Amino acid sequence: MLAVSLVAASASARQMRSSTHTAETTTGPVLVAAQQVVSSVAAADAAATAAFLSGSNEDPEQRRLYEQALARSGQQIEDIASLVGQDPTTRAQLGRIQVQLTQYAGLIEAARASNKAGSPDANAYLVSAVRLAGQIVQGDVQALTASTQANLRKDEDGRTRWLVLAGLALLASLVLLGAGQFTLARSSHRLLNVPLVAATILALVSLGWLGLSEYRSGTAMAGARRHGYDSIALTAQLGSAGFGAKAAETLGVITGNTGERSQADGDAQRVAGSQITPAIAELIRTSQSNGAPGGLIGQVATAADSTRERAAVAETALRWQRYEDTVAALRTAPTPAAAKVIAMGPANAAFNGFNFSVESILGQSRDRFIAGVTSAADRTRRIPTGVVLLLLVSIAAVFWGYQLRIDDYR
Repeated sequence: MLAVSLVAASASARQMRSSTHTAETTTGPVLVAAQQVVSSVAAADAAATAAFLSGSNEDPEQRRLYEQALARSGQQIEDIASLVGQDPTTRAQLGRIQVQLTQYAGLIEAARASNKAGSPDANAYLVSAVRLAGQIVQGDVQALTASTQANLRKDEDGRTRWLVLAGLALLASLVLLGAGQFTLARSSHRLLNVPLVAATILALVSLGWLGLSEYRSGTAMAGARRHGYDSIALTAQLGSAGFGAKAAETLGVITGNTGERSQADGDAQRVAGSQITPAIAELIRTSQSNGAPGGLIGQVATAADSTRERAAVAETALRWQRYEDTVAALRTAPTPAAAKVIAMGPANAAFNGFNFSVESILGQSRDRFIAGVTSAADRTRRIPTGVVLLLLVSIAAVFWGYQLRIDDYR
């Protein structure tokens, strides 16, 4: 039975370490990197539209910001590809995102060239580019996030796949060892068989070590999910909804289509359900907001559980309200030309501030998530070798104990 325990415990320990290691080195970093792609694409699109709206002599600073953000998003996709290995689902999603980024860059260049040439096709190219950016952020990047979240759940569930069997086998071994000692004590009239006692203690230590490691690493994983992962998931939705509102508003400015503004209002309601005042921001900072001002900002505020994270959420909320205020000014502008000036200036700057603040929340959540998963992994590193050695010594002690009993008959 100890041999069965050895196999089961070894398998359980290896599975626990492997699943935790995967969450630490692959699933967790991919989840975070996917949200960074959202921020980079949002920044690229904001800069590209600002450069376009600035006229045929485009703003060189906005052009530079666009190129940097686009290059950053491409590098982030490559980083994710290096992490996921040969996972077919994730690689297919990454391939689609890379193709779409290339298409997006081509549409931006076509819009730029047409804008400089004074071609009426310029607006159509930019509209297509903005729509494609929205598809990237709210389509394939969200799908990548969903598949990564599913992989994380698998990693968490897989940690204890063999644990029950290993625990039952070790308990059975302890019962048999106890029975063996009792039998030998009756037949040999010796109170203790020292090697069998040692074998029992080693088996008990193995069971305790396995259970304690699972508990401690499981607690660390739960903490990583509670303090980091949940906030990352909400922040991802927040960034996506904010970008959706910005993209739809941009399309409304370019096309004059009121339907785009309705779409922008819908996404804006997802971000925040009510106006954000300095008083509400202060309540968020002091953990007294109770979900105000509603929407995703309210949910992120509720999930925040550190002073720094709450401060970042409060700043994000204020910057979103600043963006909303510029949108209100844009919509009441006396002429389309005046609206474009606001869109490429104050509105664009306000959105970039919001996007930067979202990245700040993500950065803090990422650090806590990775720290938690790393802690869980650290608590499982020595389990397989340690458990195997303990049980091998326990098996050897059993043979030694029975050999002593045989020697008594000689």
